[in-house]
Amino acid sequence: MSVTLNSTNGAVVYQPDMMQLSNIVSANQTVTNSATLVTVPELTIPVGKYERVAFNYQVFYTTTATGDLKYRVDVPASPTSLRILLEEQAPAATATVTTILTSEADDTILAASGTEGYINIKGVLVNGATAGDVVFQFAQNTATAAESAVILSGSFLEYRRF
Repeated sequence: MSVTLNSTNGAVVYQPDMMQLSNIVSANQTVTNSATLVTVPELTIPVGKYERVAFNYQVFYTTTATGDLKYRVDVPASPTSLRILLEEQAPAATATVTTILTSEADDTILAASGTEGYINIKGVLVNGATAGDVVFQFAQNTATAAESAVILSGSFLEYRRF
């Protein structure tokens, strides 16, 4: 059990040393012929003003070389601090791609061939004065009607407030 001092609110918080809450995608979510980002409802975290949250997304997907995949972790406006580590295994890729972000940004996965891929997203948000949601959004990078980008059932989110 850890003890955390929340300097913003001056409170001491006692909590177990593990992610406390989780959501699982129960059915595949598909985007076809659209490059407009859509939210995966099960991969959403409600966040209050000045709240802090650590999160871990494990996202399994399929895409093709024509449509590819783009995604974003969207957070409430004007956070005090945001740190995100992206680890991507694109279809038919030989190595994992790792990126560190300190602000929101779309990321694109280009599929040379094959269809199945994986994204691991770890992050810490210290929210500012605007309550809202942390959401995972995705779309095709290039809209194509012939193929789809799919977030697969079993993808999940774990998170912890601290």
